[in-house]
Amino acid sequence: MDVAVVGGSVAGLQAALTLGRARREVLLLDDGQARNRAASHVHNYLGALEVSPEELLAVGRRQVAEYGVEVRAGRVEDVTFEDDGFVVDGVRVRAVVLATGLWDELPDVPGVADGWGQSVVACPHCHGWEVRDQPLVQLGLRGAPDRSVARALLLSRWSDDVVLCTDGDVLTGTQLDRLAVAGVKVRTERVASVGSGVRFVGGETLAARRVFVVVRQHQQSDLAERLGCQVADGAVVVDEGGRTTVPGVYAVGTTAAPALLAIGAAGHASTVAVAVHGDLLESDLGGGW
Repeated sequence: MDVAVVGGSVAGLQAALTLGRARREVLLLDDGQARNRAASHVHNYLGALEVSPEELLAVGRRQVAEYGVEVRAGRVEDVTFEDDGFVVDGVRVRAVVLATGLWDELPDVPGVADGWGQSVVACPHCHGWEVRDQPLVQLGLRGAPDRSVARALLLSRWSDDVVLCTDGDVLTGTQLDRLAVAGVKVRTERVASVGSGVRFVGGETLAARRVFVVVRQHQQSDLAERLGCQVADGAVVVDEGGRTTVPGVYAVGTTAAPALLAIGAAGHASTVAVAVHGDLLESDLGGGW
């Protein structure tokens, strides 16, 4: 088989689709743990109107099957080298595409995990339009005031009623001035819990249509490191064609570029898949990797 794609969210499916349409033999393996699975809808994705993550991926799986892509359920824990290729889930392949993606470490505040993807979200570009011009709370990430302020400033473009709750962090005068210019109000009390707004330790509550949080992102899998790929700043290091530092191993979507939105991850995967196909063709012609 030509390629194993590890990970079946939008990036993995798009890579498999592009390679399948290039008449490559493709195996796609997916553990069903898409990063956005808690969300009710996929937003800011051209052509996908009010579709849930589950529905979007189901359509993708049906599409790749039309081009002969084999889809298997299960988590890939190891990839081994064999001669000039790899063995993935018992199948020998010439190239591996890592589309394992990220997982979000949520703030350690009661109620955040319970509301995640519904009343609690992270990305204004993904969820801001739906709550535009309504009362919004940006919950700061304790110990990271710069990130908290930056996110509150960004969120102010969707509403003129934004409150940054710093959860005890003290801001600098410059930070407060910038927030004031953007019309963002600031509450520095410690946060006791999050629900349909926030409840402070002192008992006072602050209602909001949606609570936005800052998350820490981590790779879902350590396959890249175990394969010997270079990883820096939480991302697999790749060139413009998605090639890692290990010949024959590629990385797509947020595995390589954590800041990508869903549609950006799919676009990146398509570009990388074109490079994979080209590299395989070059190898077919005797050029090697």
